[in-house]
Amino acid sequence: MSYSKDVIDRVIEENDIVDVVSSYVSLKKSGRDFKGLCPFHHEKTPSFNVSQEKQLYHCFGCQASGNVITFVMNIENVGFKEAVEFLADRAGIEIEEENLSSLEYQKKKLKDEIYEVNRLAALFYHKYLYSKFGQAALKYLYDRGIDDITIKRFGLGLSPANGLELFNYLKRRNYSIEVLLKAGLVLKGSSGSYYDRFKNRVMFPIIDEKNNVIGFGGRVMDDVKPKYLNTPETVVFKKGKTLYGINYAKKSKEDMLIIVEGYMDAIALYQSGLDNVVASLGTALTIEQGRLIKKYKNTVVISYDADEAGIEATMRGLNLLDELDLNVNILTVPNGKDPDEFVRKEGFDAFKKLLQKTDTLIEYKIKKYKKDLDLEKPSDRIKYIKKVCKDLATLKDEVKRDVYISIVSKDAEIPENTIRAEIDQFVKGFLQNNKKIRYTVGNNRHNIKYSGAKKIPSLKYLIALLLIDNKLYSRVKGKISADDIEDEHLKAVASYVFERLEDGGHVDVKDLSFMLDNADLKDEFNDIFNVLYSEKMASEKIVDDCVKEIIKDDIRKKIANIKREIDDSYNAGDMEKERELLIQLQKYEKEMLNLKNG
Repeated sequence: MSYSKDVIDRVIEENDIVDVVSSYVSLKKSGRDFKGLCPFHHEKTPSFNVSQEKQLYHCFGCQASGNVITFVMNIENVGFKEAVEFLADRAGIEIEEENLSSLEYQKKKLKDEIYEVNRLAALFYHKYLYSKFGQAALKYLYDRGIDDITIKRFGLGLSPANGLELFNYLKRRNYSIEVLLKAGLVLKGSSGSYYDRFKNRVMFPIIDEKNNVIGFGGRVMDDVKPKYLNTPETVVFKKGKTLYGINYAKKSKEDMLIIVEGYMDAIALYQSGLDNVVASLGTALTIEQGRLIKKYKNTVVISYDADEAGIEATMRGLNLLDELDLNVNILTVPNGKDPDEFVRKEGFDAFKKLLQKTDTLIEYKIKKYKKDLDLEKPSDRIKYIKKVCKDLATLKDEVKRDVYISIVSKDAEIPENTIRAEIDQFVKGFLQNNKKIRYTVGNNRHNIKYSGAKKIPSLKYLIALLLIDNKLYSRVKGKISADDIEDEHLKAVASYVFERLEDGGHVDVKDLSFMLDNADLKDEFNDIFNVLYSEKMASEKIVDDCVKEIIKDDIRKKIANIKREIDDSYNAGDMEKERELLIQLQKYEKEMLNLKNG
């Protein structure tokens, strides 16, 4: 086990599940629990529930269940150890290195070394910018309207043209070539020599939310291609998981992030007075970037370039952010300018006026549809109506929906009742699709039915019931042994629970959390968490039913095996063995009959 039980217990105790989930999902109080849209499957009607009392979550749509550790594992797409580290960092808990295995220690050591060489590289580039060799690069930044205070604030720099100076500088500081390669700072040539990845480029250090330098963007000052060059994917840098400027923007008092495309857009707006600007490091937002936004802010303004590529990127980002239940607005910079260019030419006050005239998600889509379609043509008018009605069907606010229905009715020159009828068809479709998702997931995942709609394998159900009420182990003791369980994964869980309860000990789900380190066991735990969330109390009757089903399953397997052995004995002509097996078969069939008649 990589971490002690004490460390895992403390991490769970100091990370309230409602607080953690609220960083990703908009939750509303619903009775004793909280409810929101599930982050693990697409839905329009909230079916994702979080219990503060039990410190568990459960989705009644896709059946995802778990605790705060499994939530982070799934939402951040990380392993058990990374999730524990994530939560420990969030709670300010120090995890001592002696708790790490040799492999984990090496991985952590590599990350720490990459953070350090990136920090040194950023300082090196910044110092080089202000050397006698950086005059052209400084003039380029000054011409773009960037002053010295902002240059220092963002740590902007310059990579030397000869492609060897950073490599030699870091080598002199005793960093291995392997670390420099894995950091993405140097490359190996065909001749076997090494050289700097970035040459003669203005450098933009990319800093994460914890203030680590995780990578770089480099921009040429002329027409050389590619115009921008980024650090490749490394163990610390995943382009689709971070946002440029998030280290500053997360601190803004505004409950809003303005998302732009490029480094210069973000820097120009920040220098103008907006401290809540980030850049998406590309043209298309990812789900991980959306979740990062959700951790800090509830409202988003997208201000991408007004060219065709920027518009397409905006549309993709809008749909993604909408699914995360963020308040989405779109700022369209006029005349095809990007935010950086607009601020330089028109001034900051002009941009602030644009911020006051943003479009909502629906408004932006309506404008986009009207621009792409000719409403004079009947066929295009039909396309327009269907596209807009599909979007309006997702609106929960009836007042807003009525306003947009009126607009669409006038645009398409058809009665409002016709628009409403079309919207109703889409609403019915969404509901029907949601039912299909629930039905499919339910039948694929489960095979034994208890408590109405829940279908959980009996052994998993029994384990969950024992975690709810340890005293019920007296109904199990002597009837089921962990040694009789064939499923090795469940055997490990059952053995741990049975051993803890054998002499009157205590065990709860928190005690089992270390087992989530095993990917196969993590999958098994989903159903156990499902029962723990859904059951308000455990009864002797359900425990007895579970025990009976487990024994029946064991007898069925034994009967099937004996029948195969009888066939083999018959074919081999071994009459004596066949007679013995028939006696055993008769015994098990009698036991099965007694259980059924119970």
